[in-house]
Amino acid sequence: MLHVGRCGSTVVCRMLSGHPEITWDYEIFEPRVRESLPEPAELAPRELIARRRSGHPGHYGFETKYLQSHHLGSIGMALADYIEMLTDLGFGFVALHRRNYLRRVVSGAVGRESGTWHVKDPSAHALRAITLDPSAVPFGPPQPLLDVFTELAEGEQALRLHLPAEALWLTYEADIAPDPRIAYRKICQQYGVTPTDAEPSLYPTNPFPLADLVRNFDEVADLLAGTEYEWMLAD
Repeated sequence: MLHVGRCGSTVVCRMLSGHPEITWDYEIFEPRVRESLPEPAELAPRELIARRRSGHPGHYGFETKYLQSHHLGSIGMALADYIEMLTDLGFGFVALHRRNYLRRVVSGAVGRESGTWHVKDPSAHALRAITLDPSAVPFGPPQPLLDVFTELAEGEQALRLHLPAEALWLTYEADIAPDPRIAYRKICQQYGVTPTDAEPSLYPTNPFPLADLVRNFDEVADLLAGTEYEWMLAD
């Protein structure tokens, strides 16, 4: 699964990991995860994937944050080369995106500030408002908000260019926000696995209007006014 984070991947992958025919290995290139792996940290990506996959009959999957500012940059691979390597290893692909870039950025900022990345009990939801600096958004290295949006858009374009035609494309808005089981069932169907009666174990972390989540919402709104991203303010 290829994604950019904060797009519903964790709730779906937890459902996949509970399927008896699927081994799901989550984000094997995430630094925090990699430090706990038994394999040497200097192991090349191809060898690491092969070693993690060995001994798991049936379907084996994992996630990669595919932007250069995230996992691919940390392992020193270009997107085209990475997809070619995975194709050679026999993997299929699921691409997951969140159309509303602003929501994705705000979700990441709230998580960093509050330390709360996932919600298991919807009754425990609490509004955690943040101030978003439009000139220095923490997305890889801090960068202007519109530059982050450009990176996200260009990344998706590159992914569409390099992924094989049979790849499964999902969006947070259509396949996860209404019900994560939509995405779960589509992935199972794509790879010939009978879905179980899996239930989501996580809930949206920030189910609040952006105007409540972002203290300086007016400043952000002024920046996006008249741009192709203005619609994201109201979504």
